[in-house]
Amino acid sequence: MKRILLIICTILVFQPVLFAQIRTSLDVVNELIEKSVLNIDPAIINKNLSFNFIYRSSGSYNFLKSKVVDSYIKKFISLSENESLENKLEHSITNITVEYSNPFKDGFFGNLLIERKINVDAALILSEKTGIKTVDLSNSYKDTVEVENISRLENPAIPFTQSTIPELPLFSNLLEPIIVVGTLIVTIILFFTIRSK
Repeated sequence: MKRILLIICTILVFQPVLFAQIRTSLDVVNELIEKSVLNIDPAIINKNLSFNFIYRSSGSYNFLKSKVVDSYIKKFISLSENESLENKLEHSITNITVEYSNPFKDGFFGNLLIERKINVDAALILSEKTGIKTVDLSNSYKDTVEVENISRLENPAIPFTQSTIPELPLFSNLLEPIIVVGTLIVTIILFFTIRSK
C-alpha cells in the first residue's frame, strides 16, 4: 500500500515533466517545410535525374535553406548547385506567418489559452526537358497554447516567429477574484454565525 501511495505522490509531484512540451513556432515551421517536400507526388520529380537547386526567398527566410535541402535529401532527390545542369529545381518560400486568435479560459479557474496558426507559403518550380511544372507547397498548422508560454514559443531574433496577441477577455479575469473573495466572506460569516449558536 505504501508503494502505491509513493508512486501516486511521485506522479503528482512530477506531473508537469510528464506532459509533452509544446513546440516552438520555429520547430513547427521546420516541420511544415519538411512535410510539404515529403508530400510531393513522386510522379512529379524524376528521382533518377540530378537537379541544379535554386533557393529563392526573402532575407529573413535565408537560413531555412538547409532545412529545405535536407527535406529533399530525405526524399532521395539528387541536388547540386551546378548551373550547367539542364534540369533545375527552384524552391521559394514567399511568406511565413504566425497568428494568435480566440483567447479563452480552460475551465472556470483554468489557464488562459489561445489558438496559434502557423502558415508557410512556398512553391516548387521544376524545369526539365519535358517542360516546366509548378507545385504549390503551402502548408499550415493549428494548435492551442497557454498565453503565459508565448514568450518561450517565439524567438526574438526571428521576426516571423512572433505575432501580436489579441485583447484578452477582461470579464473572466475580473470575475475570478470577485468569486474567490465572495466565497471567503460567506465562509467567514457562516463560520461565526454557526459558532455563535
